[in-house]
Amino acid sequence: LSFNQPKFCPTAVWNPFGITFTNKTIVGRYTYTLFINTNNTIYTVNRDKTQILMWINNSINPNKIISGNFFDSASIFVTNNGDIYYDNGERNGRADKWILHTNTFVNVMNIDSPCYGLFIDTNDTLYCSMYSQHQVIKRWLNDSEMISITAAGSGTQGSAANELWNPLGIFVDINFDLYVADCFNDRIQLFESGELNGTTIVGQGSSNSIISLLCPSGIVLDADKYLFIVDRNNHRIIRSRSNDIRCIIGCGREGSQSYQLSNPITLSFDSYGNIFITDALNNRIQKFDFILNSCDNSSIVQSIYSSVLTEKHSTYSRTGCDLSKYYYEVIQVSVHESRSYSLSSNSSVDIYGYMYTESFYPSDPFTNLIMQDDNSCGKHQFNMRTLLWSTTANILVVTTCSPNVTGKFSIIVSGINNVTFERLSECL
Repeated sequence: LSFNQPKFCPTAVWNPFGITFTNKTIVGRYTYTLFINTNNTIYTVNRDKTQILMWINNSINPNKIISGNFFDSASIFVTNNGDIYYDNGERNGRADKWILHTNTFVNVMNIDSPCYGLFIDTNDTLYCSMYSQHQVIKRWLNDSEMISITAAGSGTQGSAANELWNPLGIFVDINFDLYVADCFNDRIQLFESGELNGTTIVGQGSSNSIISLLCPSGIVLDADKYLFIVDRNNHRIIRSRSNDIRCIIGCGREGSQSYQLSNPITLSFDSYGNIFITDALNNRIQKFDFILNSCDNSSIVQSIYSSVLTEKHSTYSRTGCDLSKYYYEVIQVSVHESRSYSLSSNSSVDIYGYMYTESFYPSDPFTNLIMQDDNSCGKHQFNMRTLLWSTTANILVVTTCSPNVTGKFSIIVSGINNVTFERLSECL
């Protein structure tokens, strides 16, 4: 493979605070494209200047800039020999290839709309996700006649098993199964090799309703077939496999802080398991580091905090706009060493958990919000895996799904070390 598919443990955690790899000064406005090869060369497109940019050997600025005759290129794919395939469909009706050793451009596919996803499988078949045509097409690159056939979608927008509605990112695994981020259907579709009827595996219409998607735009698989989904209009990244579905990045709300995203489009791994994301409305590419010790489960210990939500507790609007009032408790979770931990709830009532950094403001419950969860643990209990800091206050807010509900609850924090709890005043 020309791209990275790292292998992670089930408890893998990424630093929720991202680092800006590059910004508008370099990549221009609203960048879509991103590709990282196995040598950690990073590729993107400056759509304003119609340039392909390359970062080699951990450089800060692009080492190579390729100027091309394209407009608003929406996707890119790089093969092992260094050839760059890119979308050129907006005005020119084709996908093109820049050939490394000849420094020339050639047409590789004729298309009726831009390719918002490009992918080349291990059999040298090129796939193009045509957003406006509600279809994914493909062609074998060794066929000189450039004949394309349908890989998914009927060409008419719809939500049936054989239909797509504005598809965006795509991914093809080693079994030639096709995964499609089906944007306007708010779902991820799986088309098994040779099949034109898909199965909804995450999102609207799936058998697992723990997490809803809102115009997913990117889909990547790791070595164990965990799905990493760019949930575009929810401004977050989802990791999913069977019943293990959770938000891992951008789990608060839209914004421009280092722990926030605004209209993310594409995701790629480097060889170390770090995640790079095109953060389109923030005009930047963000890097989120994989926490190596999150897979160290050699001596897991549990710390437990128990309390009761009562009518004497303060109330607030959980969503910031709901006029109903929810009882809540604020708990500072302290650690001696910054590491990843799992935080889950146990209660007879439906419990919500919100993780903040530094401080919590009841009048603005989205400020400093890093992560939230309500049912990943099942039975209406939350389960969050996150990095707890030894140098910054980790604030957990416990509340309920429905307003005016009271009851006992326990918080179980699992990790390599014990943690300490301190109940804070509800009015910070």
